[in-house]
Amino acid sequence: MDTRARAGSSQSEEGGLLPSQFPRIISVILILVVYFLVGKASLTFASIHPSVTPVWLPTGIALAALMLLGYRIWPGILLGAFLVNLTTAGSIATSCGIAVGNTLEGITGAYLVIRFARGCKAFFRIQDIFRFVFVAGILSTTVSATFGATSLCLGGFANWPSYASIWLTWWLGDGVSNVVVAPLLVLWSGRTSFKWARARIVEAAVLFPILVATGQVVFGGLFTFRERNYPLEFLCIPLLIWAAFRFGGRGATLAIFILYPIAIRGTLHGLGPFAIGSRNDSVLLLDLFIATLAVMGLVLAAATMGLTRAAERFGRVVESAPNAIVAVDGEGKIVLVNRQAEKIFGYQRKELVGRSVEVLVPERFRAGHPEHRLWFSTKPTARPMGAGRDLYAIRKDGSEFPVEIGLNPIEIEQTTLVLCAIVDITERKRTEEAIHRLASSDPLTGLANYRRLLEVFKMEVERAGRTGRAFSLLLLDLDGLKKINDAHGHLTGSRALCRLALGLHQQCRLNDTPARHGGDEFSVILPETDLEGARNLASRVAEQLAGDLEQPPISFSFGVASFPEDGSTFDQVLEKADRSLYDMKRAHEKRARTKRSQ
Repeated sequence: MDTRARAGSSQSEEGGLLPSQFPRIISVILILVVYFLVGKASLTFASIHPSVTPVWLPTGIALAALMLLGYRIWPGILLGAFLVNLTTAGSIATSCGIAVGNTLEGITGAYLVIRFARGCKAFFRIQDIFRFVFVAGILSTTVSATFGATSLCLGGFANWPSYASIWLTWWLGDGVSNVVVAPLLVLWSGRTSFKWARARIVEAAVLFPILVATGQVVFGGLFTFRERNYPLEFLCIPLLIWAAFRFGGRGATLAIFILYPIAIRGTLHGLGPFAIGSRNDSVLLLDLFIATLAVMGLVLAAATMGLTRAAERFGRVVESAPNAIVAVDGEGKIVLVNRQAEKIFGYQRKELVGRSVEVLVPERFRAGHPEHRLWFSTKPTARPMGAGRDLYAIRKDGSEFPVEIGLNPIEIEQTTLVLCAIVDITERKRTEEAIHRLASSDPLTGLANYRRLLEVFKMEVERAGRTGRAFSLLLLDLDGLKKINDAHGHLTGSRALCRLALGLHQQCRLNDTPARHGGDEFSVILPETDLEGARNLASRVAEQLAGDLEQPPISFSFGVASFPEDGSTFDQVLEKADRSLYDMKRAHEKRARTKRSQ
């Protein structure tokens, strides 16, 4: 077997009408017999010459066989075409010329379709369908038409003035066969699996009898209109659209194949819209119409299958997405959710589809809230919405959780849908909060650290600038921490610091900020509080510590300062409070020395 035969044979190994292991001789004989019988039947429609017919079905059979079984079956086409012409009206030489033309036509068409239109997959994409029509229905058929018309004229079986009409009839008859018969055989060959549900079978049982009846009405002379030439052929188009959209390429090609013989029979009897001249001219006009319908049906079926496959791929992608996906239409209605969305929101799919997306939005984020637009925006986001801000969703049980939302508008059938990719960031928020606590709090006491104290001071300065109300800074220093550590150990000293921190925490208001910013130094920022209020807080803390009889007594010194009276910066206010504290500490030391001297 030559290289081309091996290449063609490899095309058939994917599947087809016959298994690739089928003996070559059996394949050749089978194609020979089918080609011969169908060819003799097709020549019954010949009118301008016994060997020239506008209906030549073997061309489509040969093309499909070469595409499905490979180039190895070319001898069957050659012998079949030779015998058909030899037993009709032709010499051995003329029959050989015609047979060679038919064989080369099939091989050329199969090669071009495999090379430029994806072979047996040519009927699944619109661009491949048009490539198939061009190379198989227009280009390759010129080979057979040229060989055939030339052989007849050279052999003396036709005169040269009739060459053009013979060539056109041959070319158009072969082209229509390639466009009608080859797709039918390839699509129904079993190369791709298909299953029709019971409802689809019932629908087919309704459609195809209606198609037969319509064919009889249009082409069978069931109704004749002598006075007017009504364009009844257009009645076939809605049924073809039905077949293409509901049953794909198989349904479309089957509909055309059912309609074709009905139309030919009626046209040859002078019935139907195309019976307007000689038999040959009438059938040629019919061929053009049937070829147009065939291409239309394949294109519609491919478009439908393309949309179906795209929808299936889209559904699989959405379903397998790691994030929750909620598709929202222009009115804010939910049209699609995936499994992850069901999981994080606690709803079943049927409970969400058709409802407003606000069912997933906390009430405080609904209409009127600035962040409400994030759930309805039709503009794609460069980064997830909610990043760097507080954005929340709500579950079926009413619990809120922080989210980030990525928005991606898509166009489906002239409808804009917004795909909301929703990420539950609860764990991330907890981690961020933990990191923030570590960065802004004192690890021993849990109070704010010096860094956090500075941040709060700046915020209070801004607030005081807006409201005109002052605030105070209370500075505390634990007395004798070094002595406690030396006498009782550092663990006892740490406990003393924690006791003071606890006292501050319990006595402070919610908007106060207690902090530990040194070894034994504590501070409290007291919004909208004067110096007297700061001293009162220190007194309450001292009373609480003194009342704790189960722990060793501890004491502290404190100083107070006020913004803006004692300074306009943190350092200035802190320095003022620090002087006040050491004044108290020196007073304590003086009283202690006086007491010891007595």
